[in-house]
Amino acid sequence: MKTLVLTIFTILSLSTNAPAQDWEQTAQAVNTIVAQAQNNARQTQKIITREKKELGAEKKQLEIGITQKQKTFEALKLRYDELLEREKALQEELAAQAHELKTIDGTIRTSAKQARDYFHESLTTSEHPERIESLKNILQPEKFPGLEGIKTLFGLYINEMASSGEIVRRTGKFIGNNGMDVSGDLVRIGTFTEAFRGPDGTLGFLRPGSEGSQLLAVQGEPGWKLSGIMNDYFDGKGNVFPVDISNGAAFTRLAQDQKSVWDWLSAGGLLVWPIILVGIVAMVLVIERFYALSRIRGNSDRNMKVIIGMVSTGEWKKCRQFCQAQSQFPTCRIIGHTLKYMGSTREIIENAFQEGLLKELPMLERFLPTLNVLAAVAPLLGLLGTVTGMINTFQIITLYGTGDPRMMSGGISEALVTTQLGLAVAVPIMILHHILERRVDKIIGDMEEKGTGFAVALMQKGQIKTREELDAAA
Repeated sequence: MKTLVLTIFTILSLSTNAPAQDWEQTAQAVNTIVAQAQNNARQTQKIITREKKELGAEKKQLEIGITQKQKTFEALKLRYDELLEREKALQEELAAQAHELKTIDGTIRTSAKQARDYFHESLTTSEHPERIESLKNILQPEKFPGLEGIKTLFGLYINEMASSGEIVRRTGKFIGNNGMDVSGDLVRIGTFTEAFRGPDGTLGFLRPGSEGSQLLAVQGEPGWKLSGIMNDYFDGKGNVFPVDISNGAAFTRLAQDQKSVWDWLSAGGLLVWPIILVGIVAMVLVIERFYALSRIRGNSDRNMKVIIGMVSTGEWKKCRQFCQAQSQFPTCRIIGHTLKYMGSTREIIENAFQEGLLKELPMLERFLPTLNVLAAVAPLLGLLGTVTGMINTFQIITLYGTGDPRMMSGGISEALVTTQLGLAVAVPIMILHHILERRVDKIIGDMEEKGTGFAVALMQKGQIKTREELDAAA
């Protein structure tokens, strides 16, 4: 429309200076232009109407598409939420399954480790060394044992159960007591006893080595009785064979029982030697006391009969000579000493007798207090060794922990050996001291008895006077 107006304005401007005859042409041109503009306007209107319809249809199609897309989006969102829930559930299930798998894996590996430790100590492993490799495959850290590992473990245990009821005789190799490989006849009874007979006829029992693939000879000899039974079985002459149901503990005692005294003493530490010195000193003193007391003869009844007879007849000089001749008897020595105070009062006679008795006591009781002290010192030294050994044990525990009991065995051995030795020394000393003490008490009681009888004999003979009689005689 703007273009049409400009066109008409241009024509009018040009026609202003033109003659009147041209107005018709101009009007006609304007009408033509107007008609053409109207036609163009109608065409434009048609185009706009058509495009408007097309845009409306296209808008409607777009709205329909948007609605469909919105529905699709909502459906996809709902599906997405469902998939998220499903993923969460699957992750939880996967975590639970992973935990179960980890538990199963740990259980299988724990069982495999227990089986490895068991088969390392089993007598049948030397016959089936392949089981060690099977267990190593199960225990590989980067490999899940799975059902095959379970089957392998189950098969190993089934074979071991079957072996526990077998008696196997075979020829095989083992490590002898000298540390060399030896080949000989072997007999395995179940899974707890295996014995050998070497090419030189030596007999013994076997225990598995560190990994069970080798057999080691147990230190020590079976003894003549067991050897005879074992030889008969190896030769097919007998059906009896010694077994060890303690799984090696009893036969291991064969080596321990044959330990030398020096080995036993060495295990006790330094305090063993003072205890032994106490025992030696006590033994010397005991021997000396037994020898000294054995020289004191006990036929004092016969001597007293002779002395009483001399007193009754008044043979005082002869009585003194007899007591001097029998001076090896303490009773005669005391009576000879008492005769010096004959004719005195009863109190003086008794005091003289007690004086003679007191002179004899040191010789009779010599070294008895020393033995009593040694009997008390020996267990105290053993207790000191016990304390020292336990201190060493706790020091080892502080440094290395309690993982290896063999590291603590030295301190425990020192504690137990010193205590055992101290008691072994103290008990005999106490018994011998009691025997010697009773012997001395018997001798002293005999002397007191005979002294009382002698005083009575003197009183009957009138050789004991009262204080008044002595004063009158004075």
